[in-house]
Amino acid sequence: MREYINKVVLLGAVIMIPAISFSQYCNHFHESYCYPSENQLFKLNGQSKSALFSKGQTSELSIIVYNKQDYRISLCMDENLGSQIKFKIYETKKVKVEKVIETKRMEDVYKKCPDCDGTGFADDDTCYDCDGEGQIATDEQKEVIDKETKIVVEKQKSLLYDNSQDGFSNEIEFTVESTRRLTLEISVPGGGSDGGSSSKGMKKGKLMKSSDMGCVGVLVEHMTTPVSGFYGTGF
Repeated sequence: MREYINKVVLLGAVIMIPAISFSQYCNHFHESYCYPSENQLFKLNGQSKSALFSKGQTSELSIIVYNKQDYRISLCMDENLGSQIKFKIYETKKVKVEKVIETKRMEDVYKKCPDCDGTGFADDDTCYDCDGEGQIATDEQKEVIDKETKIVVEKQKSLLYDNSQDGFSNEIEFTVESTRRLTLEISVPGGGSDGGSSSKGMKKGKLMKSSDMGCVGVLVEHMTTPVSGFYGTGF
């Protein structure tokens, strides 16, 4: 049994080594492999990032873009991941929405006083003078749902750009007129659903090969929006 456990631990270590190595290799991938803008006014933005991806994986990167700035976002990836990458940009906002909040509770079940046809004063199983509404406990309970309308704050995403509608372009330039929080959604096509091999006593799962993994870089560049038109002239 000990020998079997040692083999499992060794197998896990063998699988982890290439993944760790890949991850470290990916750290500055965007600086070396993503093509910067030919416009030298664009400067490297600190929100640029690279990460290890596997085929078929989708991941998100959150960035903030500021007012009166032009931005350029470009992507690059290892050749073994393919030649096409899916890229979407969402704006994330906090909005107030009206929601109905439901609260469940248990409530005692009562029945009407039989002697007074539901009216009167109840004392255990006895119903007295019919000067009010009488009820008798049944020793049963029922579930009651209370509903309350509240104003809550939620995060909502609205789609601003989808590169599948732009020939799967790997880059985009835009001007920001108001500071926004953006979410970049990046998807690498491919990947299989086969479970791979398994050993007795081990959970069945896919053994990730190095050819299924690679680096994806997101290069973010920015510059001050140039002033257009006849600015600063007059009498």
